[in-house]
Amino acid sequence: MDSEDHWLDSLPADQGHEQRHRVLDTFARPLVRVRRILLYITTTPGKMLTLTVILALAIGAAGFSMSSSSADRQDKLDTLLSTTEPQSDAAHNLYTSLSLADSLATTGFIQGGAENADIRARYEQAIDNAAIAMGDNAMEIRRQLPIYTGLVETARTHNRLGNPVGVAYLADASSLMRERILPAARQLFTTTSLRVTEQQRELPRPQWVPLSGLVAAVLLLIVAQWWLWRLTRRRFNKGFLAATAFMLVALLWVSISNYATWSAGARSFEQATQPWESLTAARISTHQARTDETLALVRRQPAGDFDQAVASVQHALEEVERVRGAEAVEPARKALLSWQDSHNRLNTAISEGNFDKAVSLATTDQYDALDSALAQLISDTRNSMRTLLYEGLAATRLVSVAVAVLSLCAVISIVLGIRPRLQEYL
Repeated sequence: MDSEDHWLDSLPADQGHEQRHRVLDTFARPLVRVRRILLYITTTPGKMLTLTVILALAIGAAGFSMSSSSADRQDKLDTLLSTTEPQSDAAHNLYTSLSLADSLATTGFIQGGAENADIRARYEQAIDNAAIAMGDNAMEIRRQLPIYTGLVETARTHNRLGNPVGVAYLADASSLMRERILPAARQLFTTTSLRVTEQQRELPRPQWVPLSGLVAAVLLLIVAQWWLWRLTRRRFNKGFLAATAFMLVALLWVSISNYATWSAGARSFEQATQPWESLTAARISTHQARTDETLALVRRQPAGDFDQAVASVQHALEEVERVRGAEAVEPARKALLSWQDSHNRLNTAISEGNFDKAVSLATTDQYDALDSALAQLISDTRNSMRTLLYEGLAATRLVSVAVAVLSLCAVISIVLGIRPRLQEYL
């Protein structure tokens, strides 16, 4: 037994103690360091250094948050102006061009025989504009438009030959436009318009969270200066005063930028976006009323649904008048009254069977004057909207860089300001 356990005697007596000491030393050293740091923090220079670190982190975090938020806002405003709004305008052009083409097709048809060259050219231009405005999201329209133009051309051919069946082809073409093509265009226009509206409402909102960070940084600087005054009995610290000035400039700059962006966005939505959508809806209503008017003449029966178009136009003009005054809508109001009078006389002529007079009334330029006036108002309103959006974008320029630079200057000022006080304890 002694020989078997003899190997135990070869171990040093203090090996176990050394292992325990090594383990304790491994864990004790970090604890000692932490304790020394905590003890240093309780000293006056330690408190100053801790205050400097806290202020630097707070100012850096507030500046980074505001700088990132401002850069993101500027990018989104750029996207709104360069992508989202032009897409909505393209959808608007597609919608109105298709509606106008249908109106012109029926107008040219009622003249009989050789079609008026000007109306023919305007119809083809409207179709071309619609084709140009089509995007990847207009596949249904892309499929149906050739069918529509084919029906219109067939109707024209029969009309030139004096075949009554041309009326049926024209009615089928108009039905296709209203039931398949225009609803698809309206859906595309509504989707893109909603996207513009959502971004216009979202982007101008004040940056409350980043702003609160800047306010907190300024308040923290004020409290730090008060504490430093209590500690050193020196009323002002130049470095801390400079840091406070830098952060106040950043806060003032951002506040002015936020107000300017919010103001431009609010005015853009109220003065341009809402009237623009109402004017577009009104113009489409007049196109459809004009199509009904000319189809009624072809079918030898009075036209209906005219009052709805008039109400839509009046509502849109009232919205524009509230923003731009009565002078801006006066040409459109006069053209609307002239078209109403012409329409009433047209229905009377159809009811009396005086179709020659009805054709003469249907080919007057009252409707064209109204359509031109509405188109001009739509163009002016869109230009106003983009101008206001550009004002909002201009207010965000340089904010991101300015806040970052001012925050960095504030941090450097704090370090330079606390350095002489720390040197007094060395």
